[in-house]
Amino acid sequence: MNAWIFYLMLALAPWGNVGNPDDNLNQVCSSINESAIIRPAVDTKVIHYTNQAIFLTYHHLDDNESFVTITPAKFNQHLQVLKENHYNVIPIEEYSCFLEHRKSIPPNAVVITFDDGYRSFYEKAYPLLKKQGFPATNFVVVSYLDSDYPSLPFLTWKQTQEMKRDGFSFYSHTFNLHQKKRGDGVNPVPTLTNRLFLEQEKRLETEEEWRKRVREDLWIAETMLKTQLDNKLSMLCFPFGEYNQTVMDDAKEMGFRYFITTKEGINAGDSREIYRLNVGMPYVSADNFLKKLQSYDRKK
Repeated sequence: MNAWIFYLMLALAPWGNVGNPDDNLNQVCSSINESAIIRPAVDTKVIHYTNQAIFLTYHHLDDNESFVTITPAKFNQHLQVLKENHYNVIPIEEYSCFLEHRKSIPPNAVVITFDDGYRSFYEKAYPLLKKQGFPATNFVVVSYLDSDYPSLPFLTWKQTQEMKRDGFSFYSHTFNLHQKKRGDGVNPVPTLTNRLFLEQEKRLETEEEWRKRVREDLWIAETMLKTQLDNKLSMLCFPFGEYNQTVMDDAKEMGFRYFITTKEGINAGDSREIYRLNVGMPYVSADNFLKKLQSYDRKK
């Protein structure tokens, strides 16, 4: 079946919430120690911080660096820094269980995340992460999966399924809202958080139309992720880091539990809005990377 026909069928189907968050969390937390990935033993030689986790953000790996692209060699240096400085890389689901008081996390906990779902995650990051025994999460723009972008290809469902079996995970960066369009002004605006100008009708969306459009997009993305990957948790990573209270409230009502931002900071298990450090940029050398991490060391 053509993928877009399937998406259309999903869009036309009845939609509502994305599952029972508590039941799904119970399943995840009870099986967290049975992950297929071989993880290094917890390192407690040096304690940088406890009961907290640093989330790292990357996007794309390529030999030609750009704003959100670093080389595989530099990414591997970052992984070596984590290992040599006694950081413990954990899956995002383990942090979720800690956040809900279901499980402890090791000291110096780090969660590795990628955004957008570029194929370089499979071809370049995945082998390096597996070599270290480090899990990672990719927040994918679901409509891009299995799509044909020759200049910058995206992941396929088959690749995500293979990585899922090795303990990697994939959550929503929306179905197709990682873009900007005309709103109520001259400059394009993020389509998740803004009412859009309807060209044919020469008017702005009503608030009801905007919220319905967003809810349908989020529902389609979640349905695809659950169908293809058997996801138990619902997480939403905001495109461009943009969000507002209306989007949050509607997503929570649908069953989304965790919200991934671009705000910098360390996560102390007291909020479902997750902070991250954007370290997937060319200027973040191994030394700069370590300095960023050490800025969150507990005060002696």
